[in-house]
Amino acid sequence: MTITPQLLMELIESTIAARRETEDTIRDLRQQLEQLDDERSALEQEEQGYRLALTRRFPEAAAVSAPESAPHAEAGLFPLADDIADQSRSDAVETAVRVLTQAADFATPAGIEEFLQQHGRSDSRDAIGAALAYLNRSSRVANVGRAKWQLARKG
Repeated sequence: MTITPQLLMELIESTIAARRETEDTIRDLRQQLEQLDDERSALEQEEQGYRLALTRRFPEAAAVSAPESAPHAEAGLFPLADDIADQSRSDAVETAVRVLTQAADFATPAGIEEFLQQHGRSDSRDAIGAALAYLNRSSRVANVGRAKWQLARKG
């Protein structure tokens, strides 16, 4: 087989076509991944909402429904913190994040607000956001996505 300029041009063209097909496939897969990620986030929020509803309406059931593999399962999903009303806002928000992440992978400002209200506090969403920003700057909590918070990993 003799290598000619025409042969090399044909090989280049077929390689370009194959690369374009691959790029199209990658683009489609990225879109699918983004859709699946959005769906997962929606399901996580739905799960967190159900867990909050379970705790609010049936606290005794929530106390025994945590899976054995969950951290602090014996404490229930949302153990009551009697002194949370007396804590500083940032400490109360940090407590809420810690308790809420026992039931889900993350805490949301809405979930934090509901948790604080259940424990006798009336912090506004803006005040909670400010406390989260402070806790983030001081490396006590970490933002893990849009409106998703966890305790900061130490070490």
